[in-house]
Amino acid sequence: MEKLVNFIKSNDVDFTKNLVTENELNEILIQSNIKIGSQLKEYILTYGYLGYESYELYGINSKQKTDSDMISQTKYLNKYFDSSIGFIALENLGEGSYILVNSDDQIFILETENNTMKNKNMKLEEYILERFGN
Repeated sequence: MEKLVNFIKSNDVDFTKNLVTENELNEILIQSNIKIGSQLKEYILTYGYLGYESYELYGINSKQKTDSDMISQTKYLNKYFDSSIGFIALENLGEGSYILVNSDDQIFILETENNTMKNKNMKLEEYILERFGN
């Protein structure tokens, strides 16, 4: 995720200083019955979450662990929207739309109004850079 690393170094991007370790992340994923891809794993272990200008992407931090936004929002969506099962929440777009990531780091949009998923045909790094306007 070299392009993302360079973007973050060159811009005022927020991320947590309370990072989880790889062992903590593995425990959280097992407890939550979630599988993630290599890009999302790197994102969580390196940054925890990302915020830039008016955008904030979910993440996991060492203080909240399973109560972190990414995990709690994923559990909520999985409980009420069966099409989201097997995906992890990355962002709330508002008005019932969420960005989700699958275990291959592919980005999908969930529309809760009709419980449908649409593939955005991009990987996590590409989505983040596009979302942050790069």
